[in-house]
Amino acid sequence: MKLTALSSLLLVVALTTRADTKVVLPDTQRFAETGKDFLVETTVPGDFKSLDAIILALLTLSPQNPKHLSTPFFPDAVGETKEPLYHFFRGVRQKGSKITLRFSGGAMRYLNSAISLQEMIKGALEGTIKLHARECKTIEYEVDDQVVEDWDA
Repeated sequence: MKLTALSSLLLVVALTTRADTKVVLPDTQRFAETGKDFLVETTVPGDFKSLDAIILALLTLSPQNPKHLSTPFFPDAVGETKEPLYHFFRGVRQKGSKITLRFSGGAMRYLNSAISLQEMIKGALEGTIKLHARECKTIEYEVDDQVVEDWDA
């Protein structure tokens, strides 16, 4: 069987779009019932290689998961903003076993929200990082070039 250029391209696209990347998302049912073991491993479409790309995929593609898994990175979760969290994402920096998630100031509406929402957001981010960077021992958050250590909620 001889493949034309178009059919070869379609085959490549079909094979690459089937690849998924593992991420962690909160299960709202489990969270409501027990508040424990609510972070669930799932996937987002696409085969992302760098930690930057994986986190961006988590922040943007998570709504494509089952409805009982929460996607707390969007305005309907926070209610105080019209912009999703990925608008404020500035990348990941890794130095040894420390990973820094970098954001601009608008991210604080998400990262420093009510404690339950913080647990869901940070749990998903940190769980996803630990799936892909097993050497990671410390995760910190940097907002507008300053590491945030104190959270209000």
